[in-house]
Amino acid sequence: MSFIIHKADQRGTAEHGWLHSRFSFSFAEYYNPNRMGFGALRVINDDVIEAGLGFGMHPHRDMEIVSIVTKGVLVHTDSFGNHGEIHAGEIQYMSAGEGVLHSEFASKEEDAALFQIWIKPNEKGGKPLYNQRDFRDVTKNNQWVTLVSPDGRDNSIAINQEAFILTTELSEGKTISIASSSPDRGKLLLVVEGSVKIDGVILDKRDEVQITEEKIYELEALKPSWVLVFDVPMH
Repeated sequence: MSFIIHKADQRGTAEHGWLHSRFSFSFAEYYNPNRMGFGALRVINDDVIEAGLGFGMHPHRDMEIVSIVTKGVLVHTDSFGNHGEIHAGEIQYMSAGEGVLHSEFASKEEDAALFQIWIKPNEKGGKPLYNQRDFRDVTKNNQWVTLVSPDGRDNSIAINQEAFILTTELSEGKTISIASSSPDRGKLLLVVEGSVKIDGVILDKRDEVQITEEKIYELEALKPSWVLVFDVPMH
């Protein structure tokens, strides 16, 4: 059982001129043997892509890929004919399955910022899938909203894993409960914006805590805060 904090400045970094990345886990040239993922959660990349630039066509397979766009517009194209614009407040999902090629570019008008998330699938192979969902008009104030789930509950995006991504936007002084983890699951809490207190510990912007304790936690916003929670199997 554990309650492990990772501060924002402990993340890996990459600067490629057009791409500015911060890595929660080992990725590309950043390697930390102690940070290879969290259960089924393999990647949380905090990316800023400069306007008009991006990732050309490249392959993926056997990974559930979720992009949460926080600024600008991300333009997607893939080898199965899918093409879309994902605006800030929208979420894109691609199941790479047995293999897919795709490209991701920021629009020409402005930089794009996003969290790129990789979750290991419950089975390898299968037909690649694509979906996107607009959460801009969903009320997130002081309540949990399910963005991703195994079964598409509450109008979330369904993925091929027993994993959930939830979010809330807490007003200053408000508290919200985080349910206890079961023995074979864990929760990773990421502060996107703001400052919160949990179990007496203050977490600021881009700080994370990994929880595998069977305990209910109270999360208090010390100022207006935006939080993501990843609830994943640990096996």
